[in-house]
Amino acid sequence: MFNSYRKVLLYLKNGILSTSSTPKLCVVLQRNPSTFSPQYSTSNLDSQSFTVDYLINKCGLSQQTALSATKRVQFDNSKKPDSVIALFKSHGFSDAQISLIIRKLPCLITFDPDKIIRPKLEFFKSKGASTSDLIKMMTAEPRLLARSLESCLIPFYDSLKRFLISDECITDTIKRYAHIVCDMSRTSRNVQVLLDNGMPDLKVGLLLSQWPRTVNMQTDDFKRAVDDLKELGFNPSRSPFVVALVAKSNGKTKWERKIELFKKWGWSEEVIASAFTRRPWCMLVSEDKLRAIKDYFVTRLGWDSLVLARYPILFSVSLEKTIIPRHSVLEVLLSKGLIKDAHSVSLFTVEEKSFRKRYVDCFEEEAPRLLKLYEEKRNLSK
Repeated sequence: MFNSYRKVLLYLKNGILSTSSTPKLCVVLQRNPSTFSPQYSTSNLDSQSFTVDYLINKCGLSQQTALSATKRVQFDNSKKPDSVIALFKSHGFSDAQISLIIRKLPCLITFDPDKIIRPKLEFFKSKGASTSDLIKMMTAEPRLLARSLESCLIPFYDSLKRFLISDECITDTIKRYAHIVCDMSRTSRNVQVLLDNGMPDLKVGLLLSQWPRTVNMQTDDFKRAVDDLKELGFNPSRSPFVVALVAKSNGKTKWERKIELFKKWGWSEEVIASAFTRRPWCMLVSEDKLRAIKDYFVTRLGWDSLVLARYPILFSVSLEKTIIPRHSVLEVLLSKGLIKDAHSVSLFTVEEKSFRKRYVDCFEEEAPRLLKLYEEKRNLSK
């Protein structure tokens, strides 16, 4: 250890290290004294110092991040890094976006811009990706630029086209979750699981386009989720299976918290399973909304909570935009004796046109007042 420090002091004394590099090298020494062992050459030190300076001054990285990056990348001149930065700027990337990319994947700064980086950018542009699309994809997942174009990106892109049909859909999917491309082998395995279980291409495309993160699960967990849903009676060929799979894959903790919440309301495991199979969306609704819907119907309106289990579609309805405004109409109709059913679920679930026809327009004398009240309540939600 003493010899390592003495070697650094010797470098400083002989003017081998620049004054501007000294603070950074002291940090390096504190973090990794073995860096300055006798076998570590002066050129190594110069390269590390140059890399740190460049990443800080040209790429906007913090000193700590730059030092950490030197474990993975080092260079002793700015020719290639400058050309990489120039390439990104020519494609519309800002300094902040370039900094983010290099911070996530420092080795990109040493890639050949014309042989490695440019072809990937041009490939996605040729498929209709706009400048903003490119920026979003590459800042989200810079590893796209490290994948082989011929052996990885193009074959995977072509395989996606079977399910997503258009270049625009594929671009939107990659923008939504670029990691799906970087872990393409897992995605491909999971897609095959769906196909083997009878899911049609159209439904696979729906899952890929709207919930690509789900298709990128660990394959063992993915298979288990598919099998569990089939045991509950879900058919992989139908849309509810897609939603149920997303809900089942949304995180074990979230799933368990919602199960516990339902149990607090007096729902048995059988009732919960029944509600889920009726309307799997209910397990994708936030806990806050579940509580708000339950409080409104059970606490305020006096409904039995099991009604919500029988009609879990109510959890998908907007409280502010639909339930409260329509309940205001219901109260007037009840006070006038125009309807007798105070527990009409259809009041809250029918489409807007049908609601107006069945609960407003048909009562000619009250229609103007009802419509005014309804619109006022809806406007309040805005």
